[in-house]
Amino acid sequence: MRRLIVLGLLGGLVAAVSAAEERRPITAQDLWAVRRLGTPALSPDGRTAAVAVTEWSIPKSKSTSSLWLVDIASATTRRLTQGGSDTAPVWSPDGKRIAFVSKRGDDEGPALYVIATDGGEARRVAGAPYGLRAPKWLTNGRLAALTQVIPELAGKLSAADLEDMRKEMKRRKDSPLTARATEDRQYRFWDHPLAEGVADKLVAIDAETGAFTDLTPGWKRVFSTVMEPGFDVSPDGKWIAMAINSTAPPYRDHPNLDAYLIPTDGSGSPKNLTPENEWSDDRPRFAPDGRSIVFARTQKKAYAHQRLWRRDLSADTSVPLTNGVDLSFDDHEFSPDGRTLFLVAEDRGRVALCRIGTDGKGFARIDGEGTNTSPRARAGAVVFLHEDSTHPGELFALDPGKGVARRLTHFNDGLMAGLVLGRTESREFTGAEGDRVQMWVTYPPDFDPAKKHPLVQVLHGGPWTMARDDFFLRWNPHVFAAAGWVVARVNRHGSTGFGEAFAQSIDRHWGDRPMADVLAGTDALTADVPGVDGDRVAAAGASYGGYLAAWLLGHTDRFRCIVDHAGLNDVNTEYAMDLPYFFGEETFGGTPWRDAETLRKHNPMTYAGNFKTPTLVTAGEMDYRVPNGNATALYGVLQAMGVPSRLVLFPGENHWILTPQNSIYWYYEVEQWIARYLGGRPMEKPVFSAGEEK
Repeated sequence: MRRLIVLGLLGGLVAAVSAAEERRPITAQDLWAVRRLGTPALSPDGRTAAVAVTEWSIPKSKSTSSLWLVDIASATTRRLTQGGSDTAPVWSPDGKRIAFVSKRGDDEGPALYVIATDGGEARRVAGAPYGLRAPKWLTNGRLAALTQVIPELAGKLSAADLEDMRKEMKRRKDSPLTARATEDRQYRFWDHPLAEGVADKLVAIDAETGAFTDLTPGWKRVFSTVMEPGFDVSPDGKWIAMAINSTAPPYRDHPNLDAYLIPTDGSGSPKNLTPENEWSDDRPRFAPDGRSIVFARTQKKAYAHQRLWRRDLSADTSVPLTNGVDLSFDDHEFSPDGRTLFLVAEDRGRVALCRIGTDGKGFARIDGEGTNTSPRARAGAVVFLHEDSTHPGELFALDPGKGVARRLTHFNDGLMAGLVLGRTESREFTGAEGDRVQMWVTYPPDFDPAKKHPLVQVLHGGPWTMARDDFFLRWNPHVFAAAGWVVARVNRHGSTGFGEAFAQSIDRHWGDRPMADVLAGTDALTADVPGVDGDRVAAAGASYGGYLAAWLLGHTDRFRCIVDHAGLNDVNTEYAMDLPYFFGEETFGGTPWRDAETLRKHNPMTYAGNFKTPTLVTAGEMDYRVPNGNATALYGVLQAMGVPSRLVLFPGENHWILTPQNSIYWYYEVEQWIARYLGGRPMEKPVFSAGEEK
């Protein structure tokens, strides 16, 4: 494994040196000054990458996105569009144009635009009542995209049909009747209901006239009830491979993504390529010769690795490629010659960039440092996004032969040059069941081992995720460390990236094993690192991390205070979540209707009689993943018991607090609560002028 090499530009180094004397600790406001890069798209000749860069305005509480071109050889950048909502760039096969989606002027939703790569004004190609998403070129004169339709009005997607749908959309929007009735098991996702009477469509669009061709005629439901369906185009433009949920309404069973093959001339119905697997077959990608696809397969309900399989399209056979590697692969990309797959996988607290032969042989890690995502390869060039604990994501290029990466962009250098960050290190200790457990530790910028610094244990969610070496924006450890606290993030039992068995070890052990890990990590850190105060310790977590926070609340007095955000505090209430099939007997060992006593043992609310630690409870009211009844129920119990507690609700937010002013205020509430019991230097209350507040 080769370590990443970063080659900075002289200008960036000079700026860093000149700003060194004025550096200051990071703030919650600084997180919204980070310029955020989208998935890169490489030109057909591999010489240029297009990337969407998003910037946020705190006063307006909204974002703008522009397209930038990055020259791979010189690492120079050029702005292609001037901002708005320009995203999802894709190059035409001849490399002369880039298609993207944007909402401009009178657009009713995201519309399809095309711009010449040498500049000029973008030309609007087409719009649709429900907007257009995820464009891809089929040929130089034709694109594919996703949209939604009202099935009984869709017709042939003519101009008249689209106008009829617009009128019906307006009628529905203006109707005073807002009731929703369902008999489906799943009826909402994340922060929105599954639209009634609306279906997904895959369409082909003429790049000159904007005329539509329906590629999925007769399809009358959504492609997926969970995530945006992903699709890929064959090299000859004649076929599309797309992941579609085979589980039909009323969604009594779990989602079952299958890889489907769809002709691009509109002549046939989708063909299911993977009916033999009852779980997920996702992210199908065509080989450069078009003869096979590689897709990610899972084969278990709760947690299992995503393993790569290859489907021979002529023989109709599928074979595994990565079963011998104990990693779960989150993305994959063919090399131009079709002999290699570039992969990314969580790997012991990092996200490694890897490669493997398309015959399943020769697996190797290329770069195992930091967090690497979105690898893209064309004509000998490989680019990807890279970030770590000290720098937000930027675009890098890889020399595949040498395994050396070169940094291409510097969008956040000016911001980061003015900030002073504390050290982040990886440590290990012995946790539950005698297993070795990893944790990340971030120190305050002014950490002094001769003094005592409070400790905050940040409990990551999931449960099947991990704390990464990344520049995490929602729970940024440097922002908390700037208050004078040491911040630990334990990759406890159930964390991904440490082998499939370790991730699955949380089944029927959601509380006891992770709690043992966090307590052992706390003891190890305070014993081994001078300057960490073992008497002033707090715990803060979200989602599953909130479950663990509530579990700690009922099982230990080790912590002076607790923060529970969007926490799964009551397992019975959680049956109202957007993924109601998530909880089975393999999760807790029981259900409300079968072996309810076993389920009760895994419910944090069962141990309310032990609650006494001061607790801050926060939640978004649009959260359908962990409905906010979990938050209000916990707060109600704490108040009834006289336990010091505070409730902060965000009416317009979902599972995550995603708008600038609300996010900054959330950081303020959390820091103030922790400082009340640990001391430190919490941020001051943010003040937004009357014109800036929502």
